[in-house]
Amino acid sequence: MTHEEEIELGKEMAQYAADPWRFVMDMFPWNSHPELKGAAPEKWQREVLEEIRDGLPEEKVRIACASGHGVGKTALTSWIILWALATCRDTRGVLTASNEAQLYTKNRAELTKWHRLFRGKEFFNLTATALIRNDPGHELTWRLDLLPWNPFKAEAFAGLHNAGRRILIIFDEASAIDPIIFETVEPAASDVNTQVIWCCFGNPLHNTGPFRECFG
Repeated sequence: MTHEEEIELGKEMAQYAADPWRFVMDMFPWNSHPELKGAAPEKWQREVLEEIRDGLPEEKVRIACASGHGVGKTALTSWIILWALATCRDTRGVLTASNEAQLYTKNRAELTKWHRLFRGKEFFNLTATALIRNDPGHELTWRLDLLPWNPFKAEAFAGLHNAGRRILIIFDEASAIDPIIFETVEPAASDVNTQVIWCCFGNPLHNTGPFRECFG
């Protein structure tokens, strides 16, 4: 990709800063890549992306989605991650899941697939534990970290602040994540003058707990 092409693609991605649905439809080769074979997002995936879009006039967007296994949840989280980082400069984020196996063998594997198919893949480096903007000087300020949770080291989630920018928080299989992690993240999710998008996905397996409470 030439420098001029990078500039044009960057401008194109920026226009989707408030519309993850249009970003997903435009930034992946749905009709031209054999791996996708003409597939398209499912109705429920589109509804989640549109719920984020419709909430974005406000600074704080919280999405809780109950879903089972094998229904495209990890694909959706990958789209949201790529959209959030590609369309807002110096976005910071964190992705955690029920356990390390889920995080690294499922979430990261799916993110690897969609990063490879992403039209803007050259803008980002995907390491074993993070998606990082490929721009010198922004390695620490423009990234999403795949972070296993530990109830005895909850402070690892305490530093997610990004005043004046965007924060993305994704909890996958959220019912299995300890309440202390929700409590630790909450201050970052309340930062003023900061766009915060917090998405929780999973099956509400327990009758109590913060994920169950998302559903009233």
